[in-house]
Amino acid sequence: MTDRIETGLAVVTGAGGGLGRALAIALCNKGMQVAGLGRQIDALKGTQDLIEGGQFHPIEVDVANAEKIAEVFDKLQTDIAPVRLLVNNAAVYPRRDILDETADSFMQTVNINLGGVVNCTQAALTQMTKTGVGRILNVSTFADIAPIPASAAYATSKGAARIFSRSCVADLGDRFPGIVI
Repeated sequence: MTDRIETGLAVVTGAGGGLGRALAIALCNKGMQVAGLGRQIDALKGTQDLIEGGQFHPIEVDVANAEKIAEVFDKLQTDIAPVRLLVNNAAVYPRRDILDETADSFMQTVNINLGGVVNCTQAALTQMTKTGVGRILNVSTFADIAPIPASAAYATSKGAARIFSRSCVADLGDRFPGIVI
């Protein structure tokens, strides 16, 4: 099963820096083809510059845009390989006091931190359920358990993403034991 994962494509969201960049580099160093998704192409190209061998494919896209994500995943499958590993890492942490938060700014954070996880997971599962093989790693936090000041949108969205992960396991675990979330 590990060979089937490693011969497929890994998708890492938020691959332009931080943990996403480190994960993309590590996966490329293992020999995997990696599509790095992010909103800033210059940051993604910075990741690409750190990787030898042409295994990293930078893709500028907003994970909050479900339609664009579906198009990207379809194109990746056609042009490179089926998605076998998804790392949902992209997130924003605006550090805004709730009194400074608007409904729009709150939902913008939710749309990226939770919506991006949902969009990418659904796009990946479209491919993974056809073969019964895949891995999805949703990078999360315990910010919902012990929120700190100026983190309402972040804590809410990341906590909801943890619940979404558990819900996916409940939905798929019995039917697709080769897909691990």
